[in-house]
Amino acid sequence: MASTATAAEDRKGKRPMNPEEDEAEAATAAPPAAAAQEGEVKEQGEEGEKLLLVTDDGEEVRISVAAGRVSAMLRGMIEDDCATGRIPVQGVHADVLKLIVEYCEKHAPHFDPEASARDRYPFPPFPVELPPSASSIKPVTFVDPDADPHGLKAFDKKFLDVDNSTLFEIIMAANYLNIEDLLDDACTAVADKMRGKSPEEIREIFEIENDYTPEQEAEVRRENAWAFED
Repeated sequence: MASTATAAEDRKGKRPMNPEEDEAEAATAAPPAAAAQEGEVKEQGEEGEKLLLVTDDGEEVRISVAAGRVSAMLRGMIEDDCATGRIPVQGVHADVLKLIVEYCEKHAPHFDPEASARDRYPFPPFPVELPPSASSIKPVTFVDPDADPHGLKAFDKKFLDVDNSTLFEIIMAANYLNIEDLLDDACTAVADKMRGKSPEEIREIFEIENDYTPEQEAEVRRENAWAFED
């Protein structure tokens, strides 16, 4: 009642309002609660939006939009508004694709595409025009290489502690989806398994059949003697 009386007092001395003006003023002063609720629902829907990935055998795997941006391929599709519908992921088994999604979901909250690119390619293209500065001496900030504030390094180490077959499939999937950080780490994991091993040990680790005859192998060793020096 008080609000009605106040509105009536505000209109004293003014010409009477017609019904259309009255409705317009009411709509401007207080937007309907339903409209506000609709906006909240839309925002929540965007946050929960998923991309639909489909393997060769037709199995569907869903990934959040934020996690999809970890993949450069999916990020390009999202930015071009063509990530709707079923997105085929060729040559990747469903169980491996689920692992890839797990990796992306874990890294998504802390992923910065620009920072990732700078870490991989620290030197900008030349020539570089540096702005004039009062001093060329810059403060040095110590960065602990073992720091793992978000637990991502520990997660990645455990994530890549898999059998060789799964590791190679992860490499193929990371290459197809263009997840460069995962591709680098997975290839490093393979290199670590080879480091310090003899050719015979490497064949045993990766179950590689030696199709060289003793004569051919001896010839290769002679031609590449530098590679077999201690």
